[in-house]
Amino acid sequence: MSAAGPGGAENEAKRPGEDPGEYVRRMRALPVDQVITDVLFSLLHAAQVKLGRRDARLLIDMAAVAHEHARPYLPGDLTRQIDQVLGQLRLGQVSAEGHASQQGQPEQNDLDRAPAPPPASAAQ
Repeated sequence: MSAAGPGGAENEAKRPGEDPGEYVRRMRALPVDQVITDVLFSLLHAAQVKLGRRDARLLIDMAAVAHEHARPYLPGDLTRQIDQVLGQLRLGQVSAEGHASQQGQPEQNDLDRAPAPPPASAAQ
């Protein structure tokens, strides 16, 4: 997965001793595409770390559904990058699930069952 990604809203996270009003003002001023990008890349990064687990599949599906909904509000180059990362993660997940099934034991704190794919209407 590419190291390129978010930087805005994540860098805007509240720091100890920071005025809550200032934090709110800065968040309100952020462009929505920056906030969406940060959320999507957070989901994608978490999925990458969890490849092979059932919760990785859930994170990938959530990122895909959110991306489809936000696509009209994001720049084309960013949507292409996210599409590419999603494709890489899906392939990586299938491969990692094969390795994990050979080991037999689920990891601690993984989902107790495989998530169902999102309904077709959610992706439209």
